[in-house]
Amino acid sequence: MLRFFPFMVLAIAAYAVAISVMGLSLGAELLGFALPSGARFSVTVSELLLAVSTIVLFFEIMNAASAKSNSILNHGLSMLVFIGCFVGFLLVPAFGTGTFLIITLMALVDVVAGYSISILTARRDMTFDRQE
Repeated sequence: MLRFFPFMVLAIAAYAVAISVMGLSLGAELLGFALPSGARFSVTVSELLLAVSTIVLFFEIMNAASAKSNSILNHGLSMLVFIGCFVGFLLVPAFGTGTFLIITLMALVDVVAGYSISILTARRDMTFDRQE
């Protein structure tokens, strides 16, 4: 069942929970400390959400590399996730941020990569019997 689950939904849910439910500001510092160089390192809500989304995108692309028959369902669900992200970006004020735009673009990359990998895998697996 998890083979066709669009994991990008988890990144979107994390964004929705952080912004809408918890009421966090994207610029709020979550973690900060001084480095040995003297520079101050800090992680904001926005940066954490983008890091989580990047990790989720990695797993989505790894999932797209499978040549199983249920991958078509995964690609379709990923397309629905992207459309939902795009509509949310356009119509929901809390989602109309640069951070959510990047998450939406990650959902688009998931869709394009999934279809591209499936097509390339299908071409590689296709054999022609050459008769002379």
